[in-house]
Amino acid sequence: MPFKIPKTPAISTESPEALFRDLRTRKVAGLLAHQADILREYTQNAVSEPDVAFELPTGSGKTLVGLLLGEWRRRRFEERGVYLCPTNQLVHQVADQAINKYGIQVTAFTGSKNNYSPTAKSQYLNGETVAVTSYSALFNVNPFFDSPGFIILDDIHSAENYIASYWSLKIERYSDQHRALYAALVSALKNVLAPTDYQRLTGDSSDSWDSTWVEKIATPNIEPLIPEIVSIIDEHVSDTNLRFSWSVLRDHLYACHFYIGTYAILIRPLLPPTNTHTPFANAGQRVYMSATLGEGGELERLTGRKQIVRLQVPMGWDKQGIGRRLFFFPGHSLDEDQSSSLVLDMIQRAERGLVIVPDNRRAEEVRELVKGSLDDFQIFNVQQIETSKEPFVQADKAVAIIANRYDGIDFIDDECRLLIVGGLPRATNLQERFIINKMGAVALLNDRIMTRTVQAFGRCTRSATDYAAVVVWDEELHKYLLRRERRRFLHPELQAELEFGIEQAKDATPADFLEFLNTFLMQDSDWIDADNYIASQRENMTRSSLPGTADLRDAVSHEVDYQYAMWEGDYVRALECCRSVLACLNDSELRGYRALWSYLAGSSAWLSHRNGMSTDESAAKTYFSNAQKAAPAIRWLVNLSRSLNIPSDDLDLSASALALPLVERLESVLERLGTRHNRKFARVEKLILDNLESGNSAQFEEAHVKLGKLLGFEAGNVETSGAPDPWWIVDESLCFIFEDHSDASPDSNLHLDKARQIATHPNWVRENLPLAESAKIVPVLITPVRFADPDALPHLGDVFVWRLDDFLTWARNALSVVRELRAIFPGSGDLAWRAGAVEKYRENGIEPEKLIEFLEKQPSLTVRK
Repeated sequence: MPFKIPKTPAISTESPEALFRDLRTRKVAGLLAHQADILREYTQNAVSEPDVAFELPTGSGKTLVGLLLGEWRRRRFEERGVYLCPTNQLVHQVADQAINKYGIQVTAFTGSKNNYSPTAKSQYLNGETVAVTSYSALFNVNPFFDSPGFIILDDIHSAENYIASYWSLKIERYSDQHRALYAALVSALKNVLAPTDYQRLTGDSSDSWDSTWVEKIATPNIEPLIPEIVSIIDEHVSDTNLRFSWSVLRDHLYACHFYIGTYAILIRPLLPPTNTHTPFANAGQRVYMSATLGEGGELERLTGRKQIVRLQVPMGWDKQGIGRRLFFFPGHSLDEDQSSSLVLDMIQRAERGLVIVPDNRRAEEVRELVKGSLDDFQIFNVQQIETSKEPFVQADKAVAIIANRYDGIDFIDDECRLLIVGGLPRATNLQERFIINKMGAVALLNDRIMTRTVQAFGRCTRSATDYAAVVVWDEELHKYLLRRERRRFLHPELQAELEFGIEQAKDATPADFLEFLNTFLMQDSDWIDADNYIASQRENMTRSSLPGTADLRDAVSHEVDYQYAMWEGDYVRALECCRSVLACLNDSELRGYRALWSYLAGSSAWLSHRNGMSTDESAAKTYFSNAQKAAPAIRWLVNLSRSLNIPSDDLDLSASALALPLVERLESVLERLGTRHNRKFARVEKLILDNLESGNSAQFEEAHVKLGKLLGFEAGNVETSGAPDPWWIVDESLCFIFEDHSDASPDSNLHLDKARQIATHPNWVRENLPLAESAKIVPVLITPVRFADPDALPHLGDVFVWRLDDFLTWARNALSVVRELRAIFPGSGDLAWRAGAVEKYRENGIEPEKLIEFLEKQPSLTVRK
């Protein structure tokens, strides 16, 4: 066999552009102007920078730019390089484009490294080709790619969970592998959990509030338990998929946060300390590519890097986008059932549709809807198209239903012309949910939420001439996009498309929407006129910065420093970093985020004192107090301050601590019922009022429970001897229990048996409901009667009497208060709305302390004379 003499093609490495011209097998004639602009700025200003980022709209060809940069660095500097994608499907897609479209030889790596071919591994290790692989292939405890010279990170905006998962331990309640560990941890945490929270983690509940509930165990409470937690996890993880992430976190738990939800426990640091992962940190350069980089330091937060050089957006892209989308807002003129029917008709017309929803529950609902109405359509999930989308593309009639994946799956041209977005991509993990719902720091994540939304809208428009219909099929997303003050933060092209879609939806019938779709898909002259109009409108629009952007940008380098100080156990330095962050956060929109950093400062001070680094024991309480005063409407901070015995004089208790849990749950209720149309709310309101006034005791009790849940109480009832009719739990410290005597004759007496029954309810409650031992239980008799039998009175000494007519009047008013608050509800986590809701509850006697004051003034039953 003759020797192999390497053939060295004469390819220029003078610049990425020169290299591109020498790629003779490419199928694209030349670089687009904006691609060339990015490459030139890179070679002029960023070749030696350790961290570089550039932004190009979805579908504008950033993949080619990234591949050219990688191939150029590989050849010019003889570096090994890795190109990272969020999913395996994208790995295959990028590799196919590189080889067959751009003429760049790359090697794709997916699956277990044990299954990588020897040839592929040798090509990478010898620097013969750039490796294209997934984020998880690099961010794991023993990656094959252990010393890349450069890393290209594609779709970095969607990589937060992929990167953070390396430093995250998520113990899932219903996972067979995790079940025993979950139970052991919950048992260990029992003493630092409120009884109601412990019940959520151990009991069964179908309550919508429980599905979105999240809590964080504060540092002063978790710190003494860490040795026990380490022992428990050590014992349980060896045979599970958690053993790898546990090996990363085990010795750094003091730098982590403990989040609990109804279905999982999440342990992770605030930011991923990526500098501790050698394959990532030791690369000579990291290049981040995204359709939207943001301006408030979001990229630095999700990558754990302090300083990232951003290349300028090419001229013209500040106004122009890629492709054309026609937005449909069926909820603007149709009810829920009509909107669902329209979506099915649109899928039938388009013959292929992509549906993106925020969670698996919603995905299953859509699946059942499609299966029941479009039985000739094939239904695909993300696993079925992750490796290859060909089965979906080749099907005559198909629907892909994807949960919680707002990017990473692309369809170009006729592969799919119909995109249906069924939810606003808010919190995707427990930490995000805590920051939004508990801390009211939604301003921090606004950029991330908006980026996910924009990415979702671009799944089916992947080139300048591509086009797709986009259906907004969700109450919350519809409301989000209808607000002009929110749209101004979007790209001008998208603003113009949205405004056009909103205008067309006014008073539109299902037939109108279908006619619009037909015209759009035909791309005839009627549509061309509309397209020209949209293009003209974008020129009149500008993109504004999100509130607090400058402050967030200034703070981020200190936030990153804080994370590394905590990881290293340097709590004194961590406290100094917190102070630097707080000095930057001055915008009023950042109150919740400022409260979070005051809490983190308190935690740093607490750990510093506990570890003998500081003698000042009061510093932690001062910062915890400052956190509570920065955002008085955050219940979690009130509870933390009280658990540490911080004096009331050092707190801002203008927002009642007992009203806050009700208002937090009210947010969840309003999200579920929706605020765009009155139909759902009106239906619930009518059912409550009708049943309260029906004269039927069973219907009254049902309405009584529903009223409590609507107002934000944890309400329920059971039909057992000794149980109250309904109960309304405020939190673990206070519970109202009721005896509904609504069907009694006003002229009758309350009998001894009924009085005894009421008097024993508190005993049943203490035995059966998740309340603290010291909880206050308030028994209330709702009745139309004024008199009691003589023998009954002694049993009513601790029972409040609420005349039926007065209760009905109070209930009507309470419903009107909820209706009023609903009208101005901006979404979960808005601290101004939350504070206003607390005040409304107080003014109208719904706030628990005010309700008790009202009940104390009501006349007791007497003996008839």
